[in-house]
Amino acid sequence: MKKLLFALVIISILTGCKTEKEGNIMVIDQLPLNAFFQQSDLPAAIMGYSTREGKMGWYAFGPSVWGGKDTINENNIFRIYSMTKAIASVAVLQLVEQSLIGLDDPLDELMPEMTTIPILTEEGELVEAKNSITLRNLLTHTAGFGYEFMDPRLQAFDKSGWKYDDLPRLFEVGARWQYGTNLDWVGKIIEKISGQDLETYLRTNVTGPLKMNSTWFNVPENLQDNIVSWGTRDSTGFQEHPRLPAGPVIEYSAGGGLFGSPKDYLTFLKCMLNNGKYDGGQILNSETIELMFNNQLPNGLTLNAGGKSMESDTHGLAWAIEDSEDELLRSKGSAYWSGLANSYYSLDKEKDVAIVYFTNFFPYADKETVDFYRLFEKEVYTSLKTK
Repeated sequence: MKKLLFALVIISILTGCKTEKEGNIMVIDQLPLNAFFQQSDLPAAIMGYSTREGKMGWYAFGPSVWGGKDTINENNIFRIYSMTKAIASVAVLQLVEQSLIGLDDPLDELMPEMTTIPILTEEGELVEAKNSITLRNLLTHTAGFGYEFMDPRLQAFDKSGWKYDDLPRLFEVGARWQYGTNLDWVGKIIEKISGQDLETYLRTNVTGPLKMNSTWFNVPENLQDNIVSWGTRDSTGFQEHPRLPAGPVIEYSAGGGLFGSPKDYLTFLKCMLNNGKYDGGQILNSETIELMFNNQLPNGLTLNAGGKSMESDTHGLAWAIEDSEDELLRSKGSAYWSGLANSYYSLDKEKDVAIVYFTNFFPYADKETVDFYRLFEKEVYTSLKTK
């Protein structure tokens, strides 16, 4: 079986490169990628890069449906989880540019269902918040909201009789960085201000204009055959989950609900590299894009995910920001983030490259997956240095 997959790798690389004009291919060393996948237990992966001027390439490994005989490709559709957040951030920043909401406006009147949620103290008491939440707090994960699956206090919290639409906040705004449901609230803000549901707003203002036609909360029936296998890796191997959605989504999660293709997401990142410009228009002004790439955390805060330090990295208005220079890889100031089912991206404006890596299984931060992604980044950056 692995020999079959290895053959698919070589076929996919050759055909993948031929989809682009010869002058638009930046040659990278494929042999380390082939060797890594051959020696791994990974079922499938696809990775790609793009520069602002359009040099790009795709590298595919394994089938789109586990155990199948096709080759995964950039048009296949994945559950992208938290990679949804950057798209939703762009959407709400459009409303900021239209002066429909300010980054630092108190949200008490607009979103009382959010701002009245009490804070759960370290001692287990519920207290009223003293300070107002702003959009900047939500976009930078400094509003106090967490994720239940990441925080023991929220897991232990007694929800009986709880009347709010989210679990308690964990601290006053600006006290620290905490990954959580902040972007889900941003989605509700978009819906309230625009008068549209989030699917409609994104199709009209972000994914539609960028021709990201495989990116949906509810994947159209005619595209569902493109959805890839997904599942969970455990000590016995990979356990596959039902590939197709159980039914239509009614409440859209701006924090993690989108399906999308690698090609679509790289198109989105290329637009960000190009300061918001795309064929036929401008998604965001260049000044707003610059804010997205600049640290927005207050008081010298840095990232902390589930108690694990991420060194000195910070957060912009859509993603994490590299605070240190890596001689071989990302420049200081590069953006990056990921999705729960092991999809990853990075965006380096200084070296003019965007990189995506897609697979679809739990648990997050699978070691083989992260190593494969970082190997691909290394090969791309090595080619950038020698081009």
